[in-house]
Amino acid sequence: MALPSSGPLSLANIQTEFGGSNPISLSEYYAGGGRVPAGTSGTYGAVPSSGTISIRNFYGTSNYVPISATGGIITTSGGYRYHQFLGDGTFSVSTIGTTNGVVQYTIISGGGGGANGNGGGGGGGAGGMLNGQITVSATNYTVTIGGGGAGGVPNGIQGTPGSNSSVFSTSTTGGAGGTSAGQPARPQGGSGGGGSWAGGDGPSAGISGQGNPGGPGGGGAFNAGGGGGGGATGGTGNASVQGPGGNGKVSTVNGGTYAGGGAGGGRVPGTTFGGNGGGGSATPNSVGGNGAGNTGGGGGGGSDGFRLGGNGGSGQIIIGYPY
Repeated sequence: MALPSSGPLSLANIQTEFGGSNPISLSEYYAGGGRVPAGTSGTYGAVPSSGTISIRNFYGTSNYVPISATGGIITTSGGYRYHQFLGDGTFSVSTIGTTNGVVQYTIISGGGGGANGNGGGGGGGAGGMLNGQITVSATNYTVTIGGGGAGGVPNGIQGTPGSNSSVFSTSTTGGAGGTSAGQPARPQGGSGGGGSWAGGDGPSAGISGQGNPGGPGGGGAFNAGGGGGGGATGGTGNASVQGPGGNGKVSTVNGGTYAGGGAGGGRVPGTTFGGNGGGGSATPNSVGGNGAGNTGGGGGGGSDGFRLGGNGGSGQIIIGYPY
């Protein structure tokens, strides 16, 4: 608990905050001298490490020194500091202060592209997403952000998978692309791609802990399945609906929702939405909607008429710790 920034302050208060035994002497409380952490500062600036020292130097000080780190877009709110990486970079820790060095993270890979609408193309799967925590030390950590996969182009081309994201020797897998009619299901991704309107074509699987499978298409109904999301399986396309994208997942670091699956393409009037968390939409006689950037959202499937599938959204990494 921090010492007051004004009003009465005694040696006994300083001893309670920083430790020590009687008789009390201010000479025990130089910064970096064993009781007061190096770099401690308060209302009137830094606590001196040598020379003249007074009780005034201790107003607003605390025996807590947070992690000091750089990298990404840095914001501080509600007693927490966040590092948001929208592209490759380095999380550089200079000191863990008086903490135990624990940080929380969310890793999101790039979403898969939606399939070309040879009938109705399957929605792209969301990029794999993981929440976790790790104890860091004073060193540099490489951050890699996966890009979104390209949507399928005309003539029955499948959606392309997204790329992986990684930090702290932990990675998530890019989302699977959506499936086109007459093509085999795409390989497993962080979340799976939706099946084509021809019910035997797809969907693909998701990776347990990172995402969910895509939904199947509606055999003969020209309505494809939605891509899987970080929080839910992609919707099924049938005679009356195109499969919506599976909903995304909440980051335990900043509370945002990411990794929504892309909607399946088809012929049902109106817009079929991708999963919340950046999944691309699908509309008849239109190209598939793109997954939102830096969400890992899957691209929407192209509709009937060989419409292009939407591109998957790029991923991101969020790191947070008390500050």
